[in-house]
Amino acid sequence: MSNPKRGELKIVLGEKKYNGKVTLDVIMRIERQMGKGIVKIAQSLSEGDITTEQIIGVITPVVRGGGNDIKEADIKKDIWECGLAESLRVCSEIIAQTLGAGG
Repeated sequence: MSNPKRGELKIVLGEKKYNGKVTLDVIMRIERQMGKGIVKIAQSLSEGDITTEQIIGVITPVVRGGGNDIKEADIKKDIWECGLAESLRVCSEIIAQTLGAGG
């Protein structure tokens, strides 16, 4: 069972289920990948101003943070199979979790 207070969450991409974890390191990786702070990332999401590459850049480090030894190519395949709308929903959940992490 995941514990949101510890940054843990379940990530479901179609048929694939992963344990994910948001840590300060993961947040920093996401910010570095996207070239902006987490609040600006949340704003971009709410405005629909996010690319597929950025969605992958959010999901991948969180899945790896959950202890999964997974390649970015595997996440790409999962996203393609489950669809972009579902992937965007997962990305939004991660960002919402990230904004509440540590609190």
